[in-house]
Order: sequence, then structure tokens, then C-alpha cells
Amino acid sequence: MTSLFNNPMVALAVGIGAAAALLAIWLGANSSDTIGLISFLARLAHVGAAMLWVGMIWFVNFIQIIALQETDDVGRAVLMRSIVPRVARVFRGASHVVLASGGVLLLTTGYVLDRWVFPSAVYIPTARGIILWLGVIAGIGMWWLVNRMILPSLTSVLDPKTSDGERELARYRMKAAARVNLALSVPTTFAMVAAAHLY
Repeated sequence: MTSLFNNPMVALAVGIGAAAALLAIWLGANSSDTIGLISFLARLAHVGAAMLWVGMIWFVNFIQIIALQETDDVGRAVLMRSIVPRVARVFRGASHVVLASGGVLLLTTGYVLDRWVFPSAVYIPTARGIILWLGVIAGIGMWWLVNRMILPSLTSVLDPKTSDGERELARYRMKAAARVNLALSVPTTFAMVAAAHLY
């Protein structure tokens, strides 16, 4: 029990194990639907990774950037060495999982290549399709910002060979991209939830 309290990976493993047990019970009590199961697992991964990604976006914008601005040079160095790279790794990993699982979901729900997956065409109301694709485009934009603007700029900021002028420009790009990501996170989340659940 002590390791559960002392190690977040153990706590996460316990949570995953409990969820897997619930899934096994469900599968044991219900008939098997392969496409449905794949779609469910992809949605689970998509939602979990999106929660992590959006959580990191909010953390960066409302906590990390402000802490970096308010602290002195010694505190900033500690944050840049200990916190910022870890947040960046989580950002990158979560963004990749969201993108990949989203692609699987588009296939298993009939938004793309429906005739390759299902025996007949899948009917998707026009408004639902439009709002989902707007969310997809915004999500890809958010992925691009993380992987093509924020992380390369962070690499420049952390590189001791970067000049002061280049470092300042990289900080500005990182902050601007983080703010755009924050702005996009709200309508993207709305679009994804609305496409599946808005009446």
C-alpha cells in the first residue's frame, strides 16, 4: 500500500487494472462486437489523452508561465530544468495519442472510409459532420502548435548555445503558441463533445 502512495506510476497501474477488470466483466456478460470494442478503446484513449493534453495546456497558461515570470533567476532555472521539460514530454506524448486515437475513431464511427469498415454506408447528419470536422481541423492545428512551434522553441530556450536574442524570440513564440493552444482547446473540446452528444 505504501508504494501506491509513494509512486504515481503504481497508482496509475492500479487504476488501469481496475478499469481492465471492469472491461473484462462487461465483455464476459455481453456478446462481442470487434469494431465496437476497438471504437470504445480508441475513444477511451482519446478522451484520457485529451484530458491530459488540455490539462497541461491550462497548467502551462495559468500556472507555469506565470510562475516563470514571477520568480527570480534561480527559481526560473530550477523550473526550466525540473518542471518545463517534463511538462513538454507529457504534452508531446498526449498530443500523439490524441491524434492517433482520433484517426482510429474516425474509421470506427464511419466518418471516413465507412464502406471499408461497415457493410453499408453510415449516415451522419450534416451538422454533426461539420462540427466534428471543425474539431478535427482545430485539433490538428493544436497538435501542430505543440510539435512544430512550442517544443522546438523550448529546445532553443534550453540550449546553452542559444544567444540571448534568439532565446527571447523563442520564449515569445512559445508563449504565443501556448495562448493560441489555450484558445483553441475550448472550441475543439466543444466540437468533439457536441458531435457525439449534442441532440
